[in-house]
Amino acid sequence: MVSPVPRAGGRGSSLSHTLTDLLNGAGLGKADTIRITGSAGLAALLWFCRHGYEQVGYVGACRGSSEEGDLLLVPQTCSVGDLEQILRSGPRPKHGGVLIVQTPQPPSESAVDPVHELLARAGYEVERCLHGRHRELHVARRRAQAELKMAA
Repeated sequence: MVSPVPRAGGRGSSLSHTLTDLLNGAGLGKADTIRITGSAGLAALLWFCRHGYEQVGYVGACRGSSEEGDLLLVPQTCSVGDLEQILRSGPRPKHGGVLIVQTPQPPSESAVDPVHELLARAGYEVERCLHGRHRELHVARRRAQAELKMAA
């Protein structure tokens, strides 16, 4: 038996609520500039447009963007290597902006989360990490220039 599709104006999906809660928790609203990258970007772009976000755009993962947004969303699950490539040469949020990315869950024997370590080295501070069955969802804020100079 197929479960019914929620009707417009109803409660909506739990994924929609989760994303809305993440955005609100990170201080992001409908007036903020949102950039989406990666292979699952189209579905995310449509979600934002359907929910009234007007400053939303897709940027390619292999090239930096001349316009840094308040949020960079990487909606597909990406490996640590893929994330490292995006951090090195892909788009990024402005200083003080937010990166939301999902990665495979690290092995349970790992003492330190390799994604958190990578994000810290790249100038991000992880504010929130949600653990699923096989994936983690990371919300990280890009540190300001002054903080990066002090850390160096």
